[in-house]
Amino acid sequence: MGRTLVALLLLVTATVGPAAAAAAAGEARTAPVATGGETCRRLPAGKRLRLNLKPDTDVVDLVSWISAITCKQFIVPGSLPTQGKTVTIIAPQPITAGEAYELFLAALDSVGYTVFPSGGVLRVIETSKIKSAPIPVLIDDQD
Repeated sequence: MGRTLVALLLLVTATVGPAAAAAAAGEARTAPVATGGETCRRLPAGKRLRLNLKPDTDVVDLVSWISAITCKQFIVPGSLPTQGKTVTIIAPQPITAGEAYELFLAALDSVGYTVFPSGGVLRVIETSKIKSAPIPVLIDDQD
């Protein structure tokens, strides 16, 4: 899985262009985030990248890709039936990391998955099982 992250990150960097990639790499070095022994390079705010995922991308590969560009940590349980769950995302214009995350959430939703925060990570879960998930409910008492 580590190789998948590196390959996807290289794919994203390669599609940005040599000059922009060098500039992004220089800016990104100032804000590395540790992720399990590896260093994640968060894209600078407003930085755009070309989305270049292969058609019919597996859900786990999609999660690895978004994790690499957003530095968010995800848990994808082994019991999640990801076999046969693939998505194709087409974005003809360069997008920001925030826009990529919104596309990621929509892509997960299209195959019946969602994410929810659990401690310092995001858990991927089947949407149909969200009712029984231990999701905290926050109520604003100022209403």
